[in-house]
Amino acid sequence: MKITIRGLLRYDLKSITQTRNFTKSSYHRLTYEPSHLTKIFDNQKYFNKFINENSKTSLSPFSFKNTSQQTGLFKNELLSNPSGLIEFSKISLNEAKELVEDMSNGEKNEKNQLNYIKKLDQLSDILCRVIDVAEFIRVVHPSNKWINAAQQTHELVFEYMNQLNTNVELYNNLIEVLNSQNLITKLSDEEIKVGEYLKQDFERSGIHMDPQTRENFVAITQEISLLGSHFNKEMNNLDSYWCEITKEEFDSIEDKMIKEEILQYQSKYSHTKTPNSYYIPLIPNLPFSILTNCKSDSIRKKIWISLHNSSKEQIEILNKFISYRALLSKMLGYESYSHYQLEHKMAKSPKNVMSFLNNLQKSLKNKIVNEELLDLSKIKNENLNSKSNNKLNEDEIINNLKPWDRDYLINKIQSQNQQDPELQFKISEYFSIGTVIEGLNQLFLKLYNISLIPEKTLNGEVWDNLNVRKLKVMDNEKNQILGYLYLDFWSNKVLPSHFTIVCSRRINKWENIDDYNSKVQIDLKENYQLPIISLVCNFNLPSGNKPTLLTLDQVDTIFHEMGHAMHSMIGRTELHNLSGTRCATDFVEIPSVLMESFSKDLRVLSRISKHYKTGESIPIELLENAFKNKNYLQSCETYMQSKMATLDQFLHNENIVKQLQKNESINSTKIYHEIESNLKIFKDIYSTWHGKFPHLFSYGSVYYSYLLDRAIAEKLWKNLFAQDPFNSNSGLKYKNDILKWGGTKDPWLCLSDALNIKELSKGDSNAMEIIGKDLTL
Repeated sequence: MKITIRGLLRYDLKSITQTRNFTKSSYHRLTYEPSHLTKIFDNQKYFNKFINENSKTSLSPFSFKNTSQQTGLFKNELLSNPSGLIEFSKISLNEAKELVEDMSNGEKNEKNQLNYIKKLDQLSDILCRVIDVAEFIRVVHPSNKWINAAQQTHELVFEYMNQLNTNVELYNNLIEVLNSQNLITKLSDEEIKVGEYLKQDFERSGIHMDPQTRENFVAITQEISLLGSHFNKEMNNLDSYWCEITKEEFDSIEDKMIKEEILQYQSKYSHTKTPNSYYIPLIPNLPFSILTNCKSDSIRKKIWISLHNSSKEQIEILNKFISYRALLSKMLGYESYSHYQLEHKMAKSPKNVMSFLNNLQKSLKNKIVNEELLDLSKIKNENLNSKSNNKLNEDEIINNLKPWDRDYLINKIQSQNQQDPELQFKISEYFSIGTVIEGLNQLFLKLYNISLIPEKTLNGEVWDNLNVRKLKVMDNEKNQILGYLYLDFWSNKVLPSHFTIVCSRRINKWENIDDYNSKVQIDLKENYQLPIISLVCNFNLPSGNKPTLLTLDQVDTIFHEMGHAMHSMIGRTELHNLSGTRCATDFVEIPSVLMESFSKDLRVLSRISKHYKTGESIPIELLENAFKNKNYLQSCETYMQSKMATLDQFLHNENIVKQLQKNESINSTKIYHEIESNLKIFKDIYSTWHGKFPHLFSYGSVYYSYLLDRAIAEKLWKNLFAQDPFNSNSGLKYKNDILKWGGTKDPWLCLSDALNIKELSKGDSNAMEIIGKDLTL
């Protein structure tokens, strides 16, 4: 939590209690009637009636037309069947090629040059609308025919996009526009920023290289991609699937069920056996039972190391793509792969990232050692009295605790502080999906003057008629539609995910608005392409008359994903390349992480909660109990993430390039163990776990970004919302200083304005230090 639970309860316990008492006394006089929005999500019969009734008898307070009109997915008329998706991709490719032809062969007069960046942005939008919807269908759609069509679509369009990335003529024309002082003075700041952004994309694809060098560059890029795919596939493989222990160790196991289970597998061990040894299979459940319940340090150590050892092949793959990345960065003229990756991020340089990580680690270490680790150390040394434990210095406490102790000691603490096993079920009764969406609606209304309004869908508009709900996002002050949300909380395919299907942008004067109207949803008054966002989760289906009830972690998930969604809605820009979440990679998670501060705040939870039967607000005692152990070892977990972010930097820094220049082989395991030794807490100098860390490929020197965004979100919460999470003035400031800009404004300027800290505007190492200081992540 961003505020300690104890401090939070002291701050507002009285007001929460008064609210609860009022609700209880009112309950006897009033019959609970859920809101329209709540029932849309919680009552399937009500929802079915809503989408089928005509406007005259509709239970909805809004007017809708009763129609049997056919359309396609997300109201794209071409997407009415799988073959239509292929057709959509072919039509879009033809549109893209015609636009490229126009930009390449059109007359080079001032009018055409001034429109050049807008046309490049339009080109990007045409292709992204196909790629994004195809990716959504590939991941979410229940039909294999649709999935196969999506795969074909992706291959068709992706190949053409790669061709465009190396189109020298398009690049040269863009450079000519950006280098013309006469033209630049007549372009908007947003157009210039998009132009620079697209220029970077061209150059990062090796466009300025000679043909032979570019061919090598493309080959290396493809090899990195193949190695990354292989790395991800082999992620769960172990160096060995058996762990050998001695007879003495086996005899020391106190849990009879664990011993019996180990004995059952002895006949299945087919390798050479050592006399007086037992062999533990590294299969689900058994190793984790040992790690959490076995008193023997030596057994836990062997199991832990075995579980964390990657295969030798996996480490070789990791070393290879790290080497190739270093080579690629040198071809592009960068000091290292990190310099290449960070140049246009908020962090700007590896030096700034390490400054942030070092300050974060310093901020956390004292709290971790004196609070979290000291408690664990006392549990481990039960034979010593508390006084002896309290006299341990920092190094003694840290060295006393090994990585294989963690699960065992946490289990012991949780056993001592055992909660009511029914607690989560009791809490969930106050947080149905409909209740949470209605709560978000009230929060957004208060903070942004924005409402979430249920809207009927046409035949063919959604991929699951029973499960998908459509919400119109309305700016009440301007009486303006901001965009549409398609919510599917009951997918059996997808972990919680946020999909951008269409980005906002203004339709250009030369574009056919009627043609666009059949493919995207448009604000015809403003000639704006409206953003289409889909949130998909895998929650349990309703049971009987009981709606889907959520755990507190699932409430966090919805708040997190809706943070992304509102960023897309509010960040309306003229050009699609900078709309909503299309901002710096290490800025994009801030709105979603900040929303988790709201979902973890007891005042917010108390205010939005409603028992699905009675409508009563949740008793504060239930929330108090739930949060007692919820954030245990939170600072330690953050510190562990910072260690991984440090490893990510070291595996992509200039030292790797220097090693290659000396023809030295890369040893990622040595680097991993050195970092663990230096950062000490739960240090791992035994395993090759780094081969199981997928973000070393997917993030590639940008893993720090999640920690940075959490740190920034914490500061925004403390400065704007900690005193009152429903404060309209704070919501308006956050909306105007952060959300509305999308990627059009430097993130550091946004933060400087929102936090009223001028030093942040420079976005230098000092700014990174300010963000990294005094955190309670």
